[in-house]
Amino acid sequence: MAAFEDLEELFERLRRRLMREAERLLAETGLQPDWSPDGRLQPLYTVYEYPDRYVILVDMAAADTSTLSVTATRDRIVLEARLQQELRLSDIYGNVAGREVSLRYYHHEIPLPEDADPEGIRVRVRPNKIVEIVVPKRASQG
Repeated sequence: MAAFEDLEELFERLRRRLMREAERLLAETGLQPDWSPDGRLQPLYTVYEYPDRYVILVDMAAADTSTLSVTATRDRIVLEARLQQELRLSDIYGNVAGREVSLRYYHHEIPLPEDADPEGIRVRVRPNKIVEIVVPKRASQG
């Protein structure tokens, strides 16, 4: 039994080493995973620019939109919403990174361009849980 326990310990050390190396490589590239072991999931989004406004479409599939929170600061929009039910990645992919990961909520911060006017945002939930955020541009001072 000792040989099996030694082998199991060796595999666990290798797994931890691989996880540290993967995290280091991600940090070097500036890329971030779109989920976190603490249960956070980042939604997909697209920003469209028009002469007088920005339109941000956010895919909040499986969100409980009654818990949707959209707040704007001078330089960013923060979106949060709980998922309708917990999503366990192991149900889809098997065991992820040697641990159970359950996603429970969306959270993402979207940077705003300098000419955006966050005080005038409008938010609506479109069909299929697409959140539309309209951010006007500041009047040009020229």
